[in-house]
This record gives sequence, C-alpha cells and structure tokens, in this order.
Amino acid sequence: MSDSKFYITIGRQHGCGGRIVGADLAERIGVNYYDRDTVTDLIAEDCGLTPEAVAGLMERRTSSLLYEMATLGQTNPLEEQVFISKTRIVNRLADEGSFVIVGVCGDYILRERENLLKVFLYGDPKNRIDRIVNVYHDTDYMSEQQLKGMDRSRADYYRFFTSYKWGNRNNYDILLNTDVGLKEVTDMLELISRERFGGLS
Repeated sequence: MSDSKFYITIGRQHGCGGRIVGADLAERIGVNYYDRDTVTDLIAEDCGLTPEAVAGLMERRTSSLLYEMATLGQTNPLEEQVFISKTRIVNRLADEGSFVIVGVCGDYILRERENLLKVFLYGDPKNRIDRIVNVYHDTDYMSEQQLKGMDRSRADYYRFFTSYKWGNRNNYDILLNTDVGLKEVTDMLELISRERFGGLS
C-alpha cells in the first residue's frame, strides 16, 4: 500500500446501498471505514450530547433552520456546534490515516485535502425502495413521495452547511447508478481506487 494517505467519500441518495458499498470497498483496499453512526458517536462525545440528540440535530429538515434564520436572525447554536464538531472529527480521522467515509458531508469537509476521490451514488426510486424494505428492513412500506422527502432533507442539509448543491455532477469525481448492482459498483470503485492511489495491497 502507498505511504500517502487518501480518502474516498461517498454521498448517496437514500436507499442506494452506500454503506454496503463503502464498507465492502474499505475492506477490499485495506483502509478504515466510517459512516454517520461512527461520526455521530464521536460528535456526541465531543459535544457532551447523547448520540440520539446528535442524530436528531443532523436529521432535522433544513427548512426549519431557514425559518429560524428568518425569524431569529441566526441558526440554532446546537446545529452549528454539531457541524463544527463533525468537521473537526472528520479532519482528525483524516490525519490518522486513509479511509472510506459515507455521508456526513465528507466531500465538502475534506475538499482541501490531496488524494481525495469524491463519489456520488444514485438510483431508480423503485429499486431504492425495494432495498430499504427488503435489505435494510427499515420499514415495511415506503412510497416514492416519502423517499423524495428523505432525499430533499439530505439535499437541504447539505446545501445549508456547504452552499453546494447535493448530487451536482460538478462537485464529484464519479457518479454511479447502483441499479447496475452493488457488487458491480464496488468492483468499479476498487479498480479506480487501485489505479488512482498507486496499487493497493
């Protein structure tokens, strides 16, 4: 493996299998894997909050944040505290070594780092809903409207804290449709990673 640290960030529409792809890819190329659950626990420890409180703050619809800005002239200080803590933690993890990270605005937080590969995964709503229900087992039923709402919430949060448009092809190195299969997507990312970062073991 190359001595130089590198980072692969994976943004994704809900139900695209980002965590499955990310964890498999990290194992294949021999680097650490992080996602929202990992970072949430670290933020909770850093901020003195419960993981549930941190998760709630990161999942709030940004429309409510925009309302707070309009009515109070500022954002909820806890929202800001969580994002600042997240930024600090992701950068600390990056200082420690190479990794694959899913979500948590990783592409934005690490944007100034060298050896960064930014990936975005998308897919057909029906296939994503099937994965959410039958693979994730998150719910027994989800409508396309509910799925759109979840994607919109992610997009709003991302735009609010980064000023970037979530899923915009200009912000990523690679966009992949997971309808071709999660193994196939992981195979492609492994090949690209090995080629780009110098022959991983």
